[in-house]
Amino acid sequence: MTNPKFRFKKFKVYQDSKAFCKSCRNIVATQIKAKDKGLADQIQRALNSIVLNIAEGSADNSDIEFARFLSISIRSAYETVAGFDLALSYDLITEDLNDEVEDNAHQLVRQLSGFRSSLRSTQVKG
Repeated sequence: MTNPKFRFKKFKVYQDSKAFCKSCRNIVATQIKAKDKGLADQIQRALNSIVLNIAEGSADNSDIEFARFLSISIRSAYETVAGFDLALSYDLITEDLNDEVEDNAHQLVRQLSGFRSSLRSTQVKG
């Protein structure tokens, strides 16, 4: 992807968030949706929110505002983890699958937090 027209597309955290969402949506579709449509829909909304808030936040020229949207993405990742934890408690997914989702979510949250911190630090320096 060369010279994207939308700056969020060049961010690694955006690409990684999309990959995380795609992976989780596949799990939702194959393991959860047939047995608990409501939970599946809620998890999918949280997943979409991770990616969409990165894009929405990048539209503003304010790094402080972008950092706020990244915080929303982080909260949506937490909601996703809670959704999968519920799916585990309802015996819809295995503990190994839940652990995999949590590990990937943890890495993504760390990446989002680091990106958010870098925006805040450039604001303080500027």
